[in-house]
Amino acid sequence: MYHLKNFYRNRVLVAAHRGNSRYYPENTMPAFESALTLDIDMIENDLHMTRDGQIIVMHDQKVDRTTDGTGDIRDMTLAELKELDAGAWKGKEFEGTRVPTFVEFLELVKDRKELLFNIELKDYPHQQGERAYESCDRSLAMLEEYGIAERCVINSWSGELLEYIDRKYDHRYCLHGYFPITLMGQRQTRDPYDYLYCICLFDKEKGIADKEHFDYVAQRGVEPWVFFSKEEEETYRLAVERGAVLFTANDPKRADEILKKLKVR
Repeated sequence: MYHLKNFYRNRVLVAAHRGNSRYYPENTMPAFESALTLDIDMIENDLHMTRDGQIIVMHDQKVDRTTDGTGDIRDMTLAELKELDAGAWKGKEFEGTRVPTFVEFLELVKDRKELLFNIELKDYPHQQGERAYESCDRSLAMLEEYGIAERCVINSWSGELLEYIDRKYDHRYCLHGYFPITLMGQRQTRDPYDYLYCICLFDKEKGIADKEHFDYVAQRGVEPWVFFSKEEEETYRLAVERGAVLFTANDPKRADEILKKLKVR
């Protein structure tokens, strides 16, 4: 198994969520390029496979929200996706921004040896069957080709897909799941705590999970990570007190500033 913790440079880590997504169109090259100028530990992104078998970076399964097009990524070729404007929705200054391929992202970051990566696989077996496994395998092969797999967590909302990765690749990869584990689907056959490296804790009602949940995750040998849609000092302070190891942030600069103020970076 890869040992991601060997690469930690801070007590508490900051990950740029879809790049510097508060200020740039998410999951685009400008967002990633901006994130690289900040004091961060990790970049998070989201992967899909096109109709012609290419891996691209986008969060949603449909292109509607973040481009000027419509339709499912899996029904579109890379050439068709490259015709879309993926920046104008964020602001006029971003007009003409294109949907990036995973290769473009990897070329951008390949020489940043200090960086970690959270690679979220968005093609799910319960929706796409064998195609989801092909998308997964192609993505992992690219991480290996570029020599960054040991600095990655592989992330999915599908427990079924994470089980597949753990089984097929003989526990090689650090896997990222979600709390409560019911968020990871109804087709799980294993206890996720037996194979997860880290888990993102959610509590839609309270905003931050109770300390007992942080403690349980840690007791099971899994790192507690968090994401909050806004970077607020009091929420961050509570999460640090409860044992959060990593903060995924839409505004990673602000997250870094708060955590430095709290003296954990």
